[in-house]
Amino acid sequence: MAGVFDLELTEEGGQTEELSDDEYFETDEANGRQQEYGGDGLPNEEIMETLELSAQTVNPSNIRKIGRESFEIVSLLGKGGYGKVLLAEMLDENRKKYDPPRLYAMKVLKKATIARNQKDTAHTRAERNILEAVKHPFIVDLHYAFQTDGKLYLILEYLPGGELFTHLEREGIFMEDMASFYLGEILLAIEHLHTLGVIYRDLKPENVLLDSKGHIKLTDFGLCKESISLGDITHTFCGTIEYMAPEIVQRSGHGKAVDWWSLGALMYDMLTGQPPFSGENRKKTIDKILRAKLSLPPYLTNEARGLLKKLLKKNPSDRLGSGPDDAAPIKSHPFFRHTNWQDLVNKRIEPPIKIGVTSAYDVSLFDTKFTKQTPCDSPVDMSVFSPSMNIFDGFTYVAPSVLADLATQPWISERGPRSPRKSYKAESFMLNNGLEGFYQANAATAYEIASQRNRGNAPSHAPTTVVASSKAVNGYDMEDMDTTGGATAAPTVPTHRR
Repeated sequence: MAGVFDLELTEEGGQTEELSDDEYFETDEANGRQQEYGGDGLPNEEIMETLELSAQTVNPSNIRKIGRESFEIVSLLGKGGYGKVLLAEMLDENRKKYDPPRLYAMKVLKKATIARNQKDTAHTRAERNILEAVKHPFIVDLHYAFQTDGKLYLILEYLPGGELFTHLEREGIFMEDMASFYLGEILLAIEHLHTLGVIYRDLKPENVLLDSKGHIKLTDFGLCKESISLGDITHTFCGTIEYMAPEIVQRSGHGKAVDWWSLGALMYDMLTGQPPFSGENRKKTIDKILRAKLSLPPYLTNEARGLLKKLLKKNPSDRLGSGPDDAAPIKSHPFFRHTNWQDLVNKRIEPPIKIGVTSAYDVSLFDTKFTKQTPCDSPVDMSVFSPSMNIFDGFTYVAPSVLADLATQPWISERGPRSPRKSYKAESFMLNNGLEGFYQANAATAYEIASQRNRGNAPSHAPTTVVASSKAVNGYDMEDMDTTGGATAAPTVPTHRR
């Protein structure tokens, strides 16, 4: 590591003095220090403690094991056919609450349901892996993952600001300065995923949550595609119809440019009150995506109109952001002329939306259809799933920040009805794991790791999410496999939000 971090720290105006090992370990008799290494380079066994490597010293049994019993259920945030999302509070070793409370979004997924489909299983694994690998200010954090014989648990950071969808419902539309703020944060998150070879593929207001300060966090990574480099394409038909790029709809193969189409569709939704292409049903929506001309309201500024036209190009090679520079030309577009990207990524800009929650336990920004129910983590019928054939091995996880905390400890022995659009939001969920891997790490490794979002007259047309693995419930992704290629929304005519 010394070769990587080649830094010289000196007092201002001072000079660096190089010390040899002999000089550093020289005896200082006045302070009672003895030389730790002899001239032969071997340790002085008289003053240095030795420790035998064993199962107990490398893998101490008294380090707390985090599992289902470590959490108390507070509220239900969402649920679907595969599982549910719960607000959970972490308890200490004596099952006492922490002060301040430690709250998390606990995703609970039934193994038997997800294991029926190989693609669901693969997408579950991919989502968990992405959540572990991706660390960014505008992407939801994974803290723990563990499992029981019948369930998978994913412990994510709790985002009390709710979905961006909810705030769009309340505001009707966003002014351009507000839209540019949130689009900028979303853009930075997508850009980071692209640098890691990940395509997001399901950008929409329901998958953008707000934290307690009003900053965004992307959630629901069930439709992501990993290991995609510039020029690579994939062919999975997935996403939410109204935000789906033409090349996905045509099944002609798609790359990272699909995320920039979705960003344009979301931008259009923020500024006008509805997605750019939507019809009475799924078929008509697809037809508009492929053939309809983009219609822009006259009240939009030239900067906004210009960016929308460039992001919503039907030919991906003509789309802004499709080239090797990815997000760079979008960030330099005049629509973002007032954005300081360094201040934005460092959260030095005050969010336009203020999150008005009254306490840490306030879930008022989530759907009362769920929050008014009695929360529970129901038992699993193990007769339908054999734990002896555990296809979920390797899902255990504990965040490096948690390792850092453990390494420093001594080793001793009802709101109004929602928009109709919401009711069609597919409900399904994702994965969780366990901590076995952590117990295989020694303390030195742990320490090293430690040191390194009332839309009045909202569009009554509900977006149809076509999934190869997952959709969101209250922003926290839920799995719901649609083997028919997606349900068809009820034929209703979309109207513009006020």
